[in-house]
Amino acid sequence: MKEEQIIESARKLFRKFGFKKVSMDEIAREAGVTKRTVYSYFDSKEALLNYFIHEEIKNMKDIIEEIEKSNDDIFSKINQVIYRLLKYRKERDFLNIITEEAEILKNPIVIKSLKLIDDQIQNYIKEKLITAKEKGYIYYEDLDITAFLIYKMYIALILEWDETKERELDEQKIANIISRILKNGLRREV
Repeated sequence: MKEEQIIESARKLFRKFGFKKVSMDEIAREAGVTKRTVYSYFDSKEALLNYFIHEEIKNMKDIIEEIEKSNDDIFSKINQVIYRLLKYRKERDFLNIITEEAEILKNPIVIKSLKLIDDQIQNYIKEKLITAKEKGYIYYEDLDITAFLIYKMYIALILEWDETKERELDEQKIANIISRILKNGLRREV
């Protein structure tokens, strides 16, 4: 019960003010408990942040497992997973606030925590690329670079396109374009 109060209070305060501006005293006050009680469940504010990051990673894994159950081909699964994960990430207030904090304040604790999410998504892409290569569907020379480029293409188009272009792209169109490039390449045989 108290742990849930602390978690929900921290979530509320992090959403409202960001990670850096919230203190353990404020979390205790919001939860209606003592600071000592907060520390009995979480030894630091960073531990609370990690709790939320792991919660988000679990939610993302649930999305992946749902898509993995489909009978779609490997390219469609990769497309849908990345599309749904990035859309999920874009719609989550908590993730948006700490992403903004990481970019603006360059907070190393927040940056490190967000990297966990990026690593999980890139690891999923790597696993799928390995499977596709083993089945003879694709060829790549460097797994890490290929997974990184695929992920960054999605990130750039979903998170940065609207800021620089007048024409809007929805997440599904972005996913389809990138999937076609990956599946067919850019070169047109004549």
